[in-house]
Amino acid sequence: MSSQNKRTVVITGGTGGIGYQSAIGIAKTGARVVITGRNQERGEAARRRIVEETGNGDVALVIGDVSSMAGVDALAGALLERFERIDVLVNNAGYLGSEFKRSQDGLEMHFAVNVLAPRRLALGVLPALKAAGNARVLNVTGGDKPARVDADNLQAEKGFKGLMTYTHSKSVMEAMSMSLARELEPEGVSVNVLFPGRASTAMTGAMSAKTLPGVMKIFYPLFKLLFAEDGGKSAAKAARSTIWGATTEKLDGVTGRYFDTNMKERKLHPTGYDTQVQARIMAAIESAQAAR
Repeated sequence: MSSQNKRTVVITGGTGGIGYQSAIGIAKTGARVVITGRNQERGEAARRRIVEETGNGDVALVIGDVSSMAGVDALAGALLERFERIDVLVNNAGYLGSEFKRSQDGLEMHFAVNVLAPRRLALGVLPALKAAGNARVLNVTGGDKPARVDADNLQAEKGFKGLMTYTHSKSVMEAMSMSLARELEPEGVSVNVLFPGRASTAMTGAMSAKTLPGVMKIFYPLFKLLFAEDGGKSAAKAARSTIWGATTEKLDGVTGRYFDTNMKERKLHPTGYDTQVQARIMAAIESAQAAR
């Protein structure tokens, strides 16, 4: 993109893991980078490291928690207060839990953080996205290749299954993103989904045997080996798709697409494009928001 130094890129969960490595890569282009996180001390330390490593002093920190609707709204308000325009919003923050947990709003936590929050934040900062002109929303997915969305199991109604519940929530997010892409296209804002691939992060490092469902628990030692601490190397590799998505001219005017870890466009599972499935997801989101 031209005039990278005039662009503002917001990365949720940018104080560690893939989000942090994405912030480094994008800051190297000269763009203004805004990272969000829940902890002031940890966030400020990350901000300083990004500045030191990239030589880009235009790196900002905004504290926010996307696990509740009030938290998302507060974050959106803080971003609007500080930045008149947002050229790229990267919804990178995610949640992986080992037991069933409800959010402050009474929602299953994976649905709250991985599905509702990205949509609500994008709509919350829409004035700044529109002010940028041709702005982008990039929703970072997870798990494995695109999988089926079970509209009857959006909030683990069929039982909590740890890692599988997390993976399914990302499939739900992918379908939600396709709906959001249609909604925001008339506003001049694109929405696309990026898959980073496997990486060792604080989130994967926190996995326990309880995170794996049923017989998969016997593979826990293998999972720990696959996600062993590597000094950020795998996170840096996984961040490539986000860095590309935030900076490439190839996404100008492109919306409602899915790109894999190698930045190649792929198809979602058919249920990701199913408007009836998307309507079920939107109904769940709207019901939650109306009850708040």
